[in-house]
Amino acid sequence: MQGKISHQTYQIWIKPGHSLFPYFQGMCQQAKGLYNITNFYIRQVYTAVTQEKGLQPLQKEVMDVLNRHIDTINNNQLLAYQKKQEKEWLKPLEQRKEVHANLFSLPTKANAMITYPFLDALFKAIGQENYRSLPAQSSQNIMKVVFQNWKSFFALRKKWRDHPASLTGEPRIPKYCRTSQKEVIFTNQDCKIKNQRFLKLPYTKKRLNIGKVGYTNGKLMQVRVLPSYGRYVVELIFTREEQPQVHPTDRVMAMDLGIDNLATIVTNTGRTPTLVKGKVVKSINQYYNKQKTHYHGILRQGKKAHEGQMTSQRLERLHRKRFLKIKDYFHKASYAIMEIALQERIGTIVIGHNKQWKSEAKMGRRNNQSFCHIPHHLLIQMILYKAKRLGISTVVREESYTSKASFLDCDDIPVYGESDTKKLFSGRRIHRCMYRSGTGMCINADVNGAYNILQKEVPTAFANGIEGLDSLMAVAVSTPLVLSVR
Repeated sequence: MQGKISHQTYQIWIKPGHSLFPYFQGMCQQAKGLYNITNFYIRQVYTAVTQEKGLQPLQKEVMDVLNRHIDTINNNQLLAYQKKQEKEWLKPLEQRKEVHANLFSLPTKANAMITYPFLDALFKAIGQENYRSLPAQSSQNIMKVVFQNWKSFFALRKKWRDHPASLTGEPRIPKYCRTSQKEVIFTNQDCKIKNQRFLKLPYTKKRLNIGKVGYTNGKLMQVRVLPSYGRYVVELIFTREEQPQVHPTDRVMAMDLGIDNLATIVTNTGRTPTLVKGKVVKSINQYYNKQKTHYHGILRQGKKAHEGQMTSQRLERLHRKRFLKIKDYFHKASYAIMEIALQERIGTIVIGHNKQWKSEAKMGRRNNQSFCHIPHHLLIQMILYKAKRLGISTVVREESYTSKASFLDCDDIPVYGESDTKKLFSGRRIHRCMYRSGTGMCINADVNGAYNILQKEVPTAFANGIEGLDSLMAVAVSTPLVLSVR
């Protein structure tokens, strides 16, 4: 029996001197143009049909295009319908499917949104430049992204009308892409791997050498090209068979993410709690912020708010180096965490994470700045996919009150917002990294939070004590180990 299928991604960075750099640049520019022209047509049609006053020039122009070409589009639909019908007639009677002629009609006040099939057929009929400059499936994928954005807008607007407090602000219609380029996706029908080494790309005879590391025995599903810091990241997405669950799910690891301690790791297997230090990331961010302020001051000296350029090659290089350094450290940290999970035969990993925890952080000006500038979401994603590859199940859950409640006193841990009752807990934090329980025992504050995250997700995790220890209190919770990541 075939196991579950998962995806694996390989990245190749394309620098400005690469022979395929102009090719990717042109494709991403066309993708941005198609994204904006799709959004333009949707906006103009929607506002033209729903407003009471006369049409604006751009609205009139778009509506005229629709009126001129709707007959041609419907004729093309009828021809396609006839071909499908003839094809079905050649099949045995029991295998025939019912075919319909999907004809289009102009948007009305009751149905103000132009549909994706209609706009796709219109762009084909008028030979829209950006649409024709990309492979058909790539163009259609970009258009579907725009339509999905509009669908999300209407869903959020309905939610806003019914429950305004559930959103941070009133939803606005999707905006145009302001950057010069947009990501583009090629399907496995347009891209092929030749000789297990070279990637064939559409609309060019040049091949991308993916090297030995870039090839996998999995099936190539798609290729994504993302503009990033003045370069291009080519992502090859392969499918691979998912690793089956190896270890029992009742062997649990929990993680509390933070600043000085990037991740605090605890288990219910008797292992001493472990800290992954975050000061490396803090130092990277401090250097980045200092250099960014310096170079930005030089660039903007004597300029008004919206005058002159906002970035430079030096700033882009600084952004890129900071991102790659943090990404490298996170990869090493997540790998080390997975090594601990394998040593302890962990079956489930629980990660604490609160909604809006960056935008609503209240830890003081300095701590807020440090916390918000650390991309914890990137670390979480790395842990999730590496755990999935090893057959370890993962849970990302809210962690409200886990820092205030006392693990050693088995405090009940509520969920934030579920009750207005004032919460009282047995212990409290007495120093920056020390928590005192109700019985007077001191415990590392981050370790206390991590154990509470574990207990909150799996209430029965410590029902039989901790494996390998005589009692719960014997765990070394006040002096955790420090994991060196280099």
